[in-house]
This record gives sequence, C-alpha cells and structure tokens, in this order.
Amino acid sequence: MGGTGLVLTIGESSEHVNTSLQFYSPDKLILLTSEKFASKTRRRLSHWKKQFDLEGDVYVIEDLFSRDAAYHIMEQTFGAIHTLRHEEYDPVLLGITGGTMHMAAAATTAANISYAPVFYVKQPDGKQVVQPNKDIIEMPTLAAFNKIIALPPEALHLFAKVAGKQTKGEEITLSASDAKAIGIPQGFLDHLADVRVMTKISKSEYVFTNTGGLIIQIATKNPNIAKTLEAENKKNEAPDHLYA
Repeated sequence: MGGTGLVLTIGESSEHVNTSLQFYSPDKLILLTSEKFASKTRRRLSHWKKQFDLEGDVYVIEDLFSRDAAYHIMEQTFGAIHTLRHEEYDPVLLGITGGTMHMAAAATTAANISYAPVFYVKQPDGKQVVQPNKDIIEMPTLAAFNKIIALPPEALHLFAKVAGKQTKGEEITLSASDAKAIGIPQGFLDHLADVRVMTKISKSEYVFTNTGGLIIQIATKNPNIAKTLEAENKKNEAPDHLYA
C-alpha cells in the first residue's frame, strides 16, 4: 500500500485531528478512543475519510479507567502501529493530543518501544487561526536519540555547530562531503533523515529538523558528553609536537 500512516488518540475534542490530517496528509488513519466515544468517533471518521480521501479504522480501548488501563491502551497502540507497518505504510506516526493524559502517556510508551515518532498538536487560543506548520510539535524518538548519543565527539561537535547556527536563523546545511571528512557515510545521514532528525534538501545536502536540533542540544548539554567534547577539543588544539 505505502504512504503515511497516522495513529491518533481522540476523545470529545476533534480539532487536533483536522490539523494533523492537513499537516501529514496521511493515506490511512487509525483513531484510538474509549468505549464512551467509540460510536461518535466512527461517525467522525466516516466524514474525514471522504473529506481527506483516506482509509481509516477505529480501535477501541476497553476499561479506560481500570487498574489495567495502561495495558489496554498500549495493546491498542501496538496493534495500530503494527497494522500500519504490516500494510507497508511509512512513516507511521502517533499523535497524542486527544483523549486523556494517561492515554497519551501509555500510548507514548508503546510508540517509543515501537520506534514510532510521537507528535502533539497545539490548541489555538480563542480566534487564533490554525497553522499546521506551526501547531505540530514532534517529539524526539528513542531511536533517533540513541543514534545521536552514540556519535563520536568530532561528529557530535560538527552536528552541534550546524544545528546551533540553524537555530539562530542562519542558512547553513550539512553536506555529505563535510560528513565524509570525519568518517560519516552519506548513508548514515539518509538514515537520520528517515528517523526525522534531518531533512534531505538536495542530493548531498541536509538540514536538521526542529526535533533533530533538540536532540543535538540535549546530547551536547549532557554533562558526560560535554566533558568528552571538551577533552577532544583541547586535544585537537594542542601543538603537534606534544604527540611526537
């Protein structure tokens, strides 16, 4: 099948669904909801399927407020993500705006285990116009963070330099040749694009996503990593004769 697959939690409110559909233009949508809102959610889905020309399904979470609620939420989240991947949708993302807080928490845990990106939709204030490009906040994934945290110091230093300048508004890219100069193959940059750390803007140039920049910031501000970078920088600044 192919295309983007979305899994969204939903309760009474549905504004976040429209924003998500506008931003990601998915080919299939799976809604996670409680027994209380199951019928209403199915009616809403019928409308969205026609409006956005997509496939869709509703997964119902049983006993949402029982002691086993986390299990039921995660079970349905795992099932939704697995279904979309089995049907070859890629990427598969989870939106956690709708429903209850414990739905969002348990669903996020399932998504992290499944290496599925998680996002949140900001709610507009009053008469504020919905702006999908600004109202979607993607969260760092465990897979992406693990890839960045394991980088050698020189690679992390390069990434932090580029991401930092991008954060300040400078138009700067990371080229495949710059990465290759410190031993990073272009295939790794392509992988970082797949896990939404970077965006590939040309055949050999990349920029960091907002999420990617956040991961770099977290990684470089970790005390242990910061010490490693500092030691590496001092070593690189030392005169060559010290190592003769």
